Amino acid sequence: MQTKERAQGRSKPSKVRLEDVAERLSLSISTVSRALAGHPAISSETRSAVQTVAAELGYRIPSQGRPTRKSATKLIGVVVGALHNRFMTLLLTHLHDALQEFDYQITLMIDSMNDPENLLAFRPLIDGYLDGMIFATATLDSPVVAEMQRRGIPLVLVVRSVDDVRVDTVEVDNIHAGTIAAEHLYQLGHRRIGLVMGAQNTSTSRDRAKGALQWLEEAGIPRASVQLVFSDYTSEAGYSSAIAMLSDDNRVTGIIAGNDTIALGVLEAAKRQGVAVPQQLSVIGFDDMPLAGSPLVALTSIRQPVEAMARTAARRLVERIRAGGMGAPVHDVLPIQLVRRDTTGPAG
Repeated sequence: MQTKERAQGRSKPSKVRLEDVAERLSLSISTVSRALAGHPAISSETRSAVQTVAAELGYRIPSQGRPTRKSATKLIGVVVGALHNRFMTLLLTHLHDALQEFDYQITLMIDSMNDPENLLAFRPLIDGYLDGMIFATATLDSPVVAEMQRRGIPLVLVVRSVDDVRVDTVEVDNIHAGTIAAEHLYQLGHRRIGLVMGAQNTSTSRDRAKGALQWLEEAGIPRASVQLVFSDYTSEAGYSSAIAMLSDDNRVTGIIAGNDTIALGVLEAAKRQGVAVPQQLSVIGFDDMPLAGSPLVALTSIRQPVEAMARTAARRLVERIRAGGMGAPVHDVLPIQLVRRDTTGPAG
């Protein structure tokens, strides 16, 4: 495990008042108050503007009929974008177990958390009950992560990272992972290679594609000749992208999928097109979820140490909570492993 530490400021942000939100929008305090309360007399346009500015400024909505929390709740919020990925459900299971060993419980928040307006709906929970948060769904440009960090919420990112935000992060070296996948296909003789990644605004997709493209270019395969598709981390995205690649006259002989779920869609597309795997097409995924190792799938994959990632994230968050948010952020980079199975073979 490699650990990188970066400096972090220790200045405590000043409390944002209702008057600050009103002044920013040139509205009366009563109008802002009613807008935040969802009063029907306030137009939807005004409510939206007030909610956006309140989220940007970090305004904390006062607890309704509840005394201010003075003691720890031992409750951690875990944020995920969706649950269709088996890797994510495994991560949640290990996070639950690891945090329970520290005497913490988790509450699951299923939301992309990429919109400041959506943050407002979670504010009572975040401000009133949570001791800390773990994000497993952050995007590169996520304003919510920066907002949580600015407001001093104990926070850890796991699986993905965010640019220009100083926060504890637990991930693998995704650039290196991309190079390992590309090198594996190249050594098998593949020269027409396609990449089917997830969302372009995620560190996992960006870095895995970057690593693969850089390695292939250094090996003599120009970037322009490598087909690259950014889509979603779903089997449907893998299926549709692979159908297009396999319909090309000079079709690819190897595909690097952004995760195992995408790879399953690629395998389905190959079957529909009558393309034999691995005789005519090699496919490699990421994550090494349990289904990848089943005899029916036998998918070659880049394994992420999901349990170690969960336990490291849990430990980092508890340390951050106990330290009162003080101290430099830590970047944990965990090792990966290429697991070779039946979906990759020599280029035909």
